[in-house]
Amino acid sequence: MANEREVAHQTQEKFEFYLLGLVFTLLGLSIQTAHLGQSIVADSCELLGWLSLFVSGLVGLWRLEYVPVWRLKFAQKEEFERKIDELRELQHTKGVKEAFVLETQTSQPIAERIGHYQEGISALNPILIELEQQNRWKYQVHRYGFAIGLSMLLVSRSYHHVMVLISNVMAYFNVT
Repeated sequence: MANEREVAHQTQEKFEFYLLGLVFTLLGLSIQTAHLGQSIVADSCELLGWLSLFVSGLVGLWRLEYVPVWRLKFAQKEEFERKIDELRELQHTKGVKEAFVLETQTSQPIAERIGHYQEGISALNPILIELEQQNRWKYQVHRYGFAIGLSMLLVSRSYHHVMVLISNVMAYFNVT
């Protein structure tokens, strides 16, 4: 189970890096190959596409900057939960009443030690909730910015050809 979870995590991480790289690659390529001045509609779509890809890329980088922070806080919470479970097991199965604390070099009642870990979890929960909400928001901006940017570039690059095709069809049927 843990192995499958790790594989899923690695696959998601690779996708995120691929998408971020794709955004900046498309932005750079579209700027280098732009032919502005053909039409105000095409030029506007081109510039909107660049802006969308730029915002998508920056927000994607910003999101990736905070992913390690979120993972670290989540790992701390899981470690506290694991220690609580270990202490409860010692308390219930072996009847241990106190645990030696390395940080203070003293013995401490297990119930008190569990309370310290629960306080840590309580302090981490609002931080984790906020980081998750920010991460979700940033991912949505990154994803939809990419989709909008790509769409605008497709409209921009195909606008002239579509207009020529429409005028040829209208001329064929003698429609003016």
